[in-house]
Amino acid sequence: MEREIERIREREPVEQDLMIEDSVRKLKHEKEVFGKKPHVLRNSKVPWSLGIQAYHKNWIRPIHFTDPLESYSAPHHSFLVLEQIIPPGSRSGKHRHYPEAAFYIVEGSGYEIHDEKKWPWKAGDIFCVPTYCVHQHFTDPDSSARLFYVVPLLFSTLGLSDTEQIETHPLYKLSAESKALMGIDDQLAKMLAVRKAAPTYTGKPANTYEMYRKQLADEVQWRLNCTHIVDGAQRPWENTAMGRIKYLVHPSLPSGLQMIDAWEQEIPPGGRSGKHRHVAEELHKILDGEGYDVHDGVRWDWEKEDVVVVPSHTVHQHFNASKDKPARFLSYQSRIYSYFGHGGVEHMEDAPGYK
Repeated sequence: MEREIERIREREPVEQDLMIEDSVRKLKHEKEVFGKKPHVLRNSKVPWSLGIQAYHKNWIRPIHFTDPLESYSAPHHSFLVLEQIIPPGSRSGKHRHYPEAAFYIVEGSGYEIHDEKKWPWKAGDIFCVPTYCVHQHFTDPDSSARLFYVVPLLFSTLGLSDTEQIETHPLYKLSAESKALMGIDDQLAKMLAVRKAAPTYTGKPANTYEMYRKQLADEVQWRLNCTHIVDGAQRPWENTAMGRIKYLVHPSLPSGLQMIDAWEQEIPPGGRSGKHRHVAEELHKILDGEGYDVHDGVRWDWEKEDVVVVPSHTVHQHFNASKDKPARFLSYQSRIYSYFGHGGVEHMEDAPGYK
């Protein structure tokens, strides 16, 4: 036994892996930072500024997943959240990017040019910018427009957050250095040409690799033929356990979006919504009225034009503070939660009058 012990090599020193410890510290830090962030962003506190695309309000704008948590204006990870104004007879910048985007028309009328195709829109509609679509917004000669929109932040973590800027807003002045950055990347332009050529795949794939070849063809056909404009006037209102809701973008409805859901909700005078919670984050643009939310027992007052953020796993309910006017808001929610098995809703209380 002594000889056996002598032959056992002394263990080499082991360097400890602190990855899990670092993750725990990061999560604790995030809860502390986000716990101090407001759930209601006041319209009067968010300024307008001229950007390369248009006049913008940057409601929630971390532009990369490495941005410090302190730079977030609200406890929200899912979307860039912006608002845009386009004067009568004018246009936005022209560009494309991998992230899709959903634009709700708060007011005004105009049209889109998406990959050289025209799509008219009006107040109450949503226009969809599918992934990797060259797009530009135009207003009618007698109408300014205001657009409230979201862009999924997930693409930043995938290394696909870059924008190819083709044309700027008419009033935006580029520096000489910035002008050198304009235009379409040559390699990506070739990729777009392939997708515009609409490759087809006939027959049944003979093996697993052939399934991926067919997938490209199917994706191109979808981009060419998907719905870019959701006509809000054609969507029905539904009486649900959560209240009166008009679904605008949903997996069961045709649209050019795969990662975003959107709906309008109306709360009657002096009324309230149902109560529930879900894993997905949610945010609202208050279109009319005034009232408040209760999030995990905490009251957050809001009024017209404010933006309300509902963090993940938060028990929430909406209340109309007016006794004679309805309140109405637009909601956006990321669909990505459904793709990894957490898209459902835990319902706790019905809206008054629901049967």
